[in-house]
Amino acid sequence: MRLEDRIARRRNRGESRRRIVRDVNVLDPTSHPSEPTGRGPTLEKLLDHLDPVFDGSLPSHAYVHGPKGAGKSALVTSLFDHISQAIPSPRSVIYTTTRAVQPPTISFTYVDARTAQTEFALLHAVVDALTDEAVPSQGVGIESLRTRLGDRLAHDRRAVVAVDHVGEPMTYSATTAIETLAEASPHVSVIAVGRDSPSATEPDVASLEVPPYERHALADILAERGSDAITRTALTHDVTNDIADWADGDAHDALSALYGAATLAAADDADAIEPEHVRDGIEAVPEDGCSLGRVFALSENRQQVLRTFVELDDEDCESVTAATEAIAKRPSVSFSMATVRRVLYELSDLGIVRRVAVASATNGPGRPATRPVPNFSTLVYRGLDGTDR
Repeated sequence: MRLEDRIARRRNRGESRRRIVRDVNVLDPTSHPSEPTGRGPTLEKLLDHLDPVFDGSLPSHAYVHGPKGAGKSALVTSLFDHISQAIPSPRSVIYTTTRAVQPPTISFTYVDARTAQTEFALLHAVVDALTDEAVPSQGVGIESLRTRLGDRLAHDRRAVVAVDHVGEPMTYSATTAIETLAEASPHVSVIAVGRDSPSATEPDVASLEVPPYERHALADILAERGSDAITRTALTHDVTNDIADWADGDAHDALSALYGAATLAAADDADAIEPEHVRDGIEAVPEDGCSLGRVFALSENRQQVLRTFVELDDEDCESVTAATEAIAKRPSVSFSMATVRRVLYELSDLGIVRRVAVASATNGPGRPATRPVPNFSTLVYRGLDGTDR
């Protein structure tokens, strides 16, 4: 080590301990790395299914399924990105007299059903991705979009379309996604991605399972992402191992817990992430909680209510009525109490807000008293809300 480095290291000891966190947003559980970790066999299985594209043919429709946090989105987006770069575009191919027939051009398109929540929105997203000119979202009907997609994929054009997050409370089923695009053109292959069992799809649709992460792979993900987010001495193997043990194969929850632990350690001006930070970071992630990707995909109206809701004190959330009144009084909220109440019930129906029994309530006639609580880590939500994720 150079003398200058030794001096700089000692001088930096006196700086704020908050420097243990370089960039906590690297731990964002809704973002995906370009190279998935610990998924070699599953990647090979997906590549086997997509193998026909390397000969200019389309694979059959498929349904990629697995539990929350298994890395399905990371796998599919990474694979689509790399394959689309590996297959040359028609402009880069030189045709000789021995090969005068141009092979079909295959495009790879990714659509998130959380932001394209209707069949119209799905068709619009695909047509928009496959055309250079802007596609109007008003003044056109679903049949017009089907015709446009069919025309676009006629003759020498083909498309493989991944439709992610199907089968969620705000989205359509895998079968609907496949049928919607297949009815528009026979030259499209759909890769639907969701959590439901494959029995919900047609029998001629290939089923590709993504299992939960193995514990060691999950620890590697935490160590790899954590090394960019947290200083080396602040993140120990005990921290990543403890969180990996608890998360039980769910990378979303594991990253949420580590994000929360790092945030708490920084707030305490700690030298490292301590066991109590890990404990509190884990406790902030609800069991069977909601994916933060679903939370951030909410409409702006629902986001406004939710953003205010997570800032309320416990005494303001003793019941839905109390929470409604507290939210409606905030100057940042422009909705009536009736609208706020409706939104809270909608968020409850979507599983984004949970209603838990009030322990102090006495048994009596009618439904037991409940209070609303967020069904996701508010430590992560507060940290990521408003950032460029």
